[in-house]
Amino acid sequence: MRATRVQRCLGVVFVLSACYLTSPVAAQNEAFTGEPFGVGQINVTLPKQALPEPLGAEGLALSDADGRVFYPAVKTPPDNTMVTDILLRSPLMTGGPVRREAAGLLQELLKQPPRTTIYFLFRGDGPLDVTLDARQPRKIPLRPRNDPAGHSRLVQAWWKQYTAGPSGLLKQNDYPPVVENYLKTMLGRRLGLALPEQPAVKPWQAQIEEQLGLFLGTEKVRTAMARDRMLAPSTSGEATLPLPVATEWPPLELPEAEAAAEVKTEPIAARVPAECLYVRFGSFANFLWMQDTLKRWGGDLGNLVALRGLDRGMSERMEQQLVVKQTELGRMLGGTLVSDVAMVGNDMFMREGAAFGLLFEARNAFLLSRDFTSQRAERLKGAKGATEETLTIGGKKVSYISTPDGSVRSYYLVDGAYLFVTTSKVLMQRFIETGEGNDSLGKSAEFRHARTVMPLAREDTVFVYLSDAFFRNMAGPRYWIEMRRRLEATADMELVEMASLASATEGKPGETIAELVSGRFLPPWFGPRPDGSAAVLEKDEVRDSLRGGRGHFVPIPDVPVERIAPAEAEAYRKFLDFYHAKWGRLDPMIVGIKREGLPERRERVVLDVHANPFAKRHVEMLSQSIGSADKQRLAPVPGDLMAMEVQLTNQRLFGGLRDFGLPFEMVDGRMVPAGGLMNVLVGYVGTTGSLGFLSLLDVGVTGPPDAEGYAGREPGLWRYQQGDFTVFSLQREVLAQVRPQLRFEPAERPAQFRLHVGDVASARLTPALNTLG
Repeated sequence: MRATRVQRCLGVVFVLSACYLTSPVAAQNEAFTGEPFGVGQINVTLPKQALPEPLGAEGLALSDADGRVFYPAVKTPPDNTMVTDILLRSPLMTGGPVRREAAGLLQELLKQPPRTTIYFLFRGDGPLDVTLDARQPRKIPLRPRNDPAGHSRLVQAWWKQYTAGPSGLLKQNDYPPVVENYLKTMLGRRLGLALPEQPAVKPWQAQIEEQLGLFLGTEKVRTAMARDRMLAPSTSGEATLPLPVATEWPPLELPEAEAAAEVKTEPIAARVPAECLYVRFGSFANFLWMQDTLKRWGGDLGNLVALRGLDRGMSERMEQQLVVKQTELGRMLGGTLVSDVAMVGNDMFMREGAAFGLLFEARNAFLLSRDFTSQRAERLKGAKGATEETLTIGGKKVSYISTPDGSVRSYYLVDGAYLFVTTSKVLMQRFIETGEGNDSLGKSAEFRHARTVMPLAREDTVFVYLSDAFFRNMAGPRYWIEMRRRLEATADMELVEMASLASATEGKPGETIAELVSGRFLPPWFGPRPDGSAAVLEKDEVRDSLRGGRGHFVPIPDVPVERIAPAEAEAYRKFLDFYHAKWGRLDPMIVGIKREGLPERRERVVLDVHANPFAKRHVEMLSQSIGSADKQRLAPVPGDLMAMEVQLTNQRLFGGLRDFGLPFEMVDGRMVPAGGLMNVLVGYVGTTGSLGFLSLLDVGVTGPPDAEGYAGREPGLWRYQQGDFTVFSLQREVLAQVRPQLRFEPAERPAQFRLHVGDVASARLTPALNTLG
C-alpha cells in the first residue's frame, strides 16, 4: 500500500516536471507574405554545444543572401536549473529503488535539448533561403504563403516576443536602451501594434525619478522622452507664455553659533560663484590624481559601479573643449606653478555639454599663463575652423576660442593670482563679479558652516560642495525649462541617428529628415519644438539647430529662454508641486574624498558624505523609521567580506556576507556554482530587539531549538537566539562561527547606518566573482 502511494506521488511529480520542462511537439517552420513586412517562424532544437558562445540561444542570428530578413526575435527556452535541482533533491526522489528509478528517468528527460523559436520579418514574396547563424551555420529554405489570418497570428507572436525580450521595454539593461527603445516604438507605429502598457499608478521611486531625474539627465528620463516623441505628436504648442517668476525660497536654517563663528576657509572659494558646484582639489597633485582616475574609468566615475563598461570619452572632451591638457612637462612643473585647483559649474551635464570651468590659484601667474597661452595657440592651428576673439565681459578682456561644431568652446581670463577657463560666457561673467566681492561661495554663511563640518585641517584629497544656491538655481524656471528642452533635443538627435541606421539596414533612402519621415522611420509630426529649435541632419552628422552637436551643446546659462509653451508651464508647475510636497528643498551636500597609498601599488579611498544642515522636515521624516545615531557599533566579525548595520526606531538590523571559496563544477561545458543556491548565499542577517519584518524569515524555520539553541534543519533556514540577538542563515556552520563574536564596541563616531566592504582584491571569493563575470 505504501509503495503504491509512493508510485502515485512519483507519477504526479514525473508528469508535472515533464509538462514544465519539455518542449511541445516541434511546430512547422512557416512564413506569410504581407505589408509592410512578411513574417516568419523557425523552430530548431539545438544542444548547448551547438549554440554560439557566450550568449547561448540569445546569440542566435538570421541572415539571407538578398538582405530581405529583418528584426529577429528569439524565444529562448526557460532556464530550469533551479526547478531541476529542487525536483532531483526532493525527498520524493531520494530513498527507495522506485524513487531512484523515477529520478533517473527525469534526468534522462532533461538531457533532451530544448526547442528554440525564432520569429522574423521579411520583405518580398519570393522563396527565402535563411541561414541560422549558430556555431555551425544551418540553411533553412522557406516558401512564404499569402494567408492574411496566418500573417496576423504570426505577427502577434513575433511582437509579443520582440517587445518582451530579455529585459522588456524601458527596463534597465546591461547596455544603453536607445536602440531597443527606438526599434520597438518605430516598428509598433509602422505596423499598428500596441506597446506593452505601462503601470497606471507609478511607484514612488518612478515619481521621484520623473520629477527630479531632470537634474541629472537620467537615462530613464531620456528614454521616456524619446519614446513619447515617437508615439504621439507633441502637445507643447508654441512658446507664447512668459517665463514663470522664480520661487521665493525660505532662507537656509543654519546653526546660529556655527554660522557666526570665525571659520578658516580656502581663498580660492572666494572666487567661486555662490550658485556653483564646487570641487576643490587643494593641490596640483590631487588634481592630477583625479584626472588619471577619471581616465581609467572612461571619464565617468559611474563606470566604477555600473554594469556597463562604456567609454564616453568625457575626460578627453573636457580637455579638448576647454583647451586645457596636461603635458608631461606640466605634470612635473605644475606643483611649482599652482597652489590650488577647483572645478566649478552650474550643472553636471557632462554628457551633453555642461556649464563648467577650471579655476587655478597660481604661485606664479605669469609662467602659468604662458603655458595656457601656448596651448591655446597650438589648438588654434590644429582644430578645424577654430577662431579666437577678444570679448569684453564685465569690463575685462576675455580670450574666446571656438569651433563651429562646439568641440572647442573656451573662455579664458587671468585675474590677479587666478586663471579661469570655462565653457560658459555667463559663468565667466559671474567669476568676474566675485572678484568685486559679490555673491561668492566662500563668503557665504552656509559655506562657513560646511567648513565646520569638514574643516580644512582634514586635508581631503577632494572636497565637494553642492550649495543651497546650486540646487535653487537648477530648480528655477529658466534652468529647469532649458534642461527639459535639451533632453528633448538629445532624444530627437538620437532618434535621427537610429532612423538613419534603420533606413540603411532596410536599404531605403535616409539622407535627409524628410526622407526618414517619408520612409516612416520617423513619425510624420517630427519637427521643430516649442522654442523653434529642431534636429538637423547634414552630411551624416546630426546636430541641434540652436544648441549644436551632441556632447558639445551650448551651456544652459548661455541659451536664451524668454517664452515657454503652455505644456512646459504645466510641467514646471507639476514639478514645483511635487518638489514642495515631497521634498521641500534639497539639502546642501558635502563630500570629502581622501586617498591613502597602500603596498603593492594599491590605494584606499575613503568617502565621507554629509547632507548638512539637514532641514527639519527631512529630520522628522527620517525619524519615523530611522533611529537616533548610536555611539556603539557591532564589533567586526572576522571572515566577513561585507557587513552592514542600520539603527531603526525599534531595532538594529545587521548582516554580513562571508568570504569563502565558492566551489564550481563543469555542466555541459560551462562553469556553474556547485550545490545551487545554498552554496552561493553564504552569510547571515539578524536583529536586536523585535524581529520586525525579519519575522517573515522566522516563518521558514522549522522545528524547535536543539540543545545548542539552533532551530532549523538541512537543507533550509537556520535561526539562533542569544540574549537580544536573533540571527538567521542558510548554513548552521555560519551561525556557529558568527554567534560567539556578536558584541558591541565603542564607535569612532555616532551613525545610524554603517557599511564595511573588505579588500575585494585579495578576498577568497574574488576568483569566483571573476568566473561568474
